[in-house]
Amino acid sequence: MRRDNWEGLCNIWAAERWQETSTTMKVNRAANPEANKHTSGSISFVRYQSKLEKVLKRLAIFQEVFDKTHKKKGTDQYISDRAREVMESYS
Repeated sequence: MRRDNWEGLCNIWAAERWQETSTTMKVNRAANPEANKHTSGSISFVRYQSKLEKVLKRLAIFQEVFDKTHKKKGTDQYISDRAREVMESYS
């Protein structure tokens, strides 16, 4: 990253408004930690769906993508009660 771009980001992050927003979001994440759990890393849901469709060689349905991103690897167990509840609401 170019130095001037890095310095620009540092200035944004140091601003009072950014710090206030960051603190608010941190409190929100801590209040409901299960809402932020998934197993797909930084890959978006749509991108993960696209990758899954290439493997399956067909369109992936919501449940398949959700299961791949919200179940423990190698198991049939959801990563949280909330994830299981969301999937049950679609069934």
